[in-house]
Amino acid sequence: MRKIVSRILYVLFFGFAITLVTACIMLMINSSRNTGQTINNIEAVVLSDGAEENDGGYEKIDTSVNSEPAENYQRITIKYGYNALENNNKRYLYDRIAESIYSVTNEPDENGRYRTSRMKIKNERFSEFDIREVVNAYISDNPEIFWIENLFGYAYDEEDTIVEFYSVLSSDECEAYIEKFNDKINSILSEIKPGMTEYQREKLLHDRLLEGCIYKTGVSSAADGWEYFSSYGALVEGEAVCEGYAKAMQILLTRAGIPCSTIRGDADNIAHMWNVAELSGEWYHLDPTWDDNDKDGNINYEYFNLTTEAITKNHIISESIDTVIDVENSDSIDPLSRYNFFVPMCTSKDMNYYYAEGVMIQSFNSAVDDEIITKLVEKASNSEVYIPFRFGNEMTYSEYINKLFYESPYEFYYCLENANARLDEAHRISKDSVSVLKNEASMTLRVKLKF
Repeated sequence: MRKIVSRILYVLFFGFAITLVTACIMLMINSSRNTGQTINNIEAVVLSDGAEENDGGYEKIDTSVNSEPAENYQRITIKYGYNALENNNKRYLYDRIAESIYSVTNEPDENGRYRTSRMKIKNERFSEFDIREVVNAYISDNPEIFWIENLFGYAYDEEDTIVEFYSVLSSDECEAYIEKFNDKINSILSEIKPGMTEYQREKLLHDRLLEGCIYKTGVSSAADGWEYFSSYGALVEGEAVCEGYAKAMQILLTRAGIPCSTIRGDADNIAHMWNVAELSGEWYHLDPTWDDNDKDGNINYEYFNLTTEAITKNHIISESIDTVIDVENSDSIDPLSRYNFFVPMCTSKDMNYYYAEGVMIQSFNSAVDDEIITKLVEKASNSEVYIPFRFGNEMTYSEYINKLFYESPYEFYYCLENANARLDEAHRISKDSVSVLKNEASMTLRVKLKF
């Protein structure tokens, strides 16, 4: 009888052990490949070599090389992701990530990865969604961290959580890349002159980014090249997808004293990322990628400081984190759900390119002619090649265009001749090389000048 009971207990215990192990494996191994263009799609893997914190074999990255240029404006530290985290445990993990990612091995592991210093968060079992959320928050706030792979490992040691990240570069390589990165940023920032307004700084940095970077086509995931999704790729290599553009823009603006964050969403049914920037207390949408889509090499300003109403005509903004997260049961949430940590309402048009610089035309009269002449002289004197216009509602778009360029008295050319009379020979505008860049949907127009 004892033998029978003993066998029954053994079978029950063995069955329970198998079930428990299976449940643990299923809990920890929940990986998915990155197929989009944002870091929300981070792969998660189980840590297979134990669940202990391990600080051996790591080298601290020296980030001080050329990191503090003589800047004309105070650098801004962004904490929107950190502030959106709903409890102190997640903020503690955020702070630990900030320590871990600067300690990287110089020798790859058996999988060819360079590990960062492993972390143990005691007395807290973070779900996969929780870890992703904190990682996304940290990366959102710190776009200069370009060496971290789209991957993290995690495991549990009773009630403790073990987390590990991986670098695409060794510690020594990181330092060499960071030096090039900082040199490029400093070179661009050196063009900012004392006394420049926020708008002037933003426009300068927007233009330099677009002049130095081209959109990388045929890229769908980090497997196609991690650089294309990074600020490093946009600024140093000069090739990036939208994520790289947005991260680079955020770095340049915040280091020039302008608050800026990234926005995740969709455009043309494709995962997309762009920016929001704060100027004179008002927030604006800024999409450098879509401003860099001109096949003729023109720098566009159609997505330079838009309202929420304007950007959502062809962009879809992903939900805010506070509408996605289920505080009571984060395990029930799709870990790959896409969200934003900070989505300001943008209502002002004051710093929109066409409002800040454009000539407003309701009807044609001598006052409008004088304004066009003054603007042409100003642009030519500063060797600026674009002059923007925005139109009212007294005529159709084609009527405004025709009266400016194609019908007597050819208002634009009349103004151009008067402007040239005020300019020296070196700055006079060619009458034969004027090109027109139209945007009927927004009732705006840009004229490209040649001197």
